[in-house]
Amino acid sequence: MKVLLTHGYFLADDPHEAELMRPFPPLGLQYLVAYLRREGVDTEWWDATWQSGVNAFAGVLDSVRPTVVGFYGHTITRTVTAGMVAEAKGRGLRVVAGGPDPVQYLDEYLAMGVEVVVIGEGEATLGELVAHLREHGGAWEFAALARVRGIAFHREGVLVRTEARPLLRPLDSLPWPSRERGDLTAYFDAWRRRHGQTAMSMTTSRGCPYHCTWCSKQVYGDSFRRREPDAVIDELLSIRRDFVPDQVWFVDDMFTINRTWVDRFSARMVERDAVTPFYVIGRAETLEPGQLDRLKKAGLFRMYVSAESGADHVLDAMKKGTTVAELRRAGQMLRDAGIEMGAFVMLGYPGETRPDVLATRDLLRDLDPAVTLVSVAHPMKGTAFYDGVSDKVTGQSGGRLTFEMPYSTRFYDAAQKMLWADERRRRARQAREARAFVGAAARYALWRGVMELG
Repeated sequence: MKVLLTHGYFLADDPHEAELMRPFPPLGLQYLVAYLRREGVDTEWWDATWQSGVNAFAGVLDSVRPTVVGFYGHTITRTVTAGMVAEAKGRGLRVVAGGPDPVQYLDEYLAMGVEVVVIGEGEATLGELVAHLREHGGAWEFAALARVRGIAFHREGVLVRTEARPLLRPLDSLPWPSRERGDLTAYFDAWRRRHGQTAMSMTTSRGCPYHCTWCSKQVYGDSFRRREPDAVIDELLSIRRDFVPDQVWFVDDMFTINRTWVDRFSARMVERDAVTPFYVIGRAETLEPGQLDRLKKAGLFRMYVSAESGADHVLDAMKKGTTVAELRRAGQMLRDAGIEMGAFVMLGYPGETRPDVLATRDLLRDLDPAVTLVSVAHPMKGTAFYDGVSDKVTGQSGGRLTFEMPYSTRFYDAAQKMLWADERRRRARQAREARAFVGAAARYALWRGVMELG
């Protein structure tokens, strides 16, 4: 019984990420590989990120010759994944899928040829599915399959969704993700070429207890579970010894939720001589100066904050639990602590107006983040956002749902470019680069005008 795990994300198909060039290996797949190998399952994974497309995957199937192929499904990769599933099914292989998107689109994934969709965390469920296939000669025995918790499948044309599987506890019972130098080479090379340094990713937790309306919680639900600080540091020291990255990205949805944990982690990083440059996502209202000073000493150099909007009524509609005033205070605290700020911004959420977009611009000017990541709102099934606009959904674009918005596509495209031009203008002014400032100012004026017309 041989398992091949993969995903449908090809960097060549994502020009925005290709421009940012801050890629990381899929940590979830690395966890699955490590778990299955610990269970004695012959497991490989194929990272599509740097590959040329579905044809390359066909060659891997013929080379590896797996019994089972598992796909991680994401909104933007659904169409590509369908082609990869077809390649696997054409070879008579067992096909399973997991991740947030397959749960939201069960019928679509099962129709494309996926035989079983994993709902929730994948490690224990996938291990049980492999054991099931071993026991039944590589075939699905549906009466027994219905007793496997946390899955969905079709039986005689009827959708079967089994009882939910309890979440894994404690998280430190999981093996560390499977990291091999060969898997990291392309990532390190890309980071060095673009940024002059390397980076690796880790996690200290799973889940998020907050209720932002647009956030999908199909995998972890509303849970929040956290590893022990010393267990996290053990892994960090191992990564530092074996791979010597210049920085580490903690991928947690919210790193700063529990102040006691954060303080213990910060103290132990110093006590164990583990101080390493790292960056995280935090919540504005959870921050306080002493905490940030301790994190700075532990190695924190940047904190991303989910700013989203400069209008309180938009934040309220999103159920962010954060105010614009708290965002501004967080920005000041981070500056005082000598920690860079990164900001996430979302345009086009229902209720947002043209003046609200300009308020977001003004907020970014005050925050002056080192990095700004701007997205346009799109509803995902299974979220409160989707429930609120389901009758206004107009179709799909790149796997993402589109819906009736108050302004045109041109407006939101111009608004994004306006915010980016404004940021470049600020950077040029700070660096006293006159030519760059004039160019950015001209682009800002252009896109500000287009936005007004849109």
